[in-house]
Amino acid sequence: MDIFFWITDLFIPATMISLGVIFKKWPIKKINMVCGYRTRRSMLSQETWDYANYRMGVLWLKWGIVLFAAVAISKIITPVEKEQLSIIHAGVELVALFASIPIIETELKQKFDKSGKPKE
Repeated sequence: MDIFFWITDLFIPATMISLGVIFKKWPIKKINMVCGYRTRRSMLSQETWDYANYRMGVLWLKWGIVLFAAVAISKIITPVEKEQLSIIHAGVELVALFASIPIIETELKQKFDKSGKPKE
């Protein structure tokens, strides 16, 4: 049963690392409604799309590595029951996962105008 909690606790950080690498190295080329960082602001133009998807990749890669290490260390040294620790990890991981949205949206707002063209 211990392996189950290791897998579930490390699933989100591993996914963030994997998708971070993919979006950083091979970002989604065309604006679409199926996959990629899809918000109204990111889909304004090809430039906003490219920027948002690349930034998401960078953030998720960095944060995924930090989360992976933090979760692994906390599982080894924290004297909390594995079920409770798994819930704590899931909460922290989900916050990190969704925290990238306001960061990227703020950057898009600062770098691009309402039509999706770069600000000078």
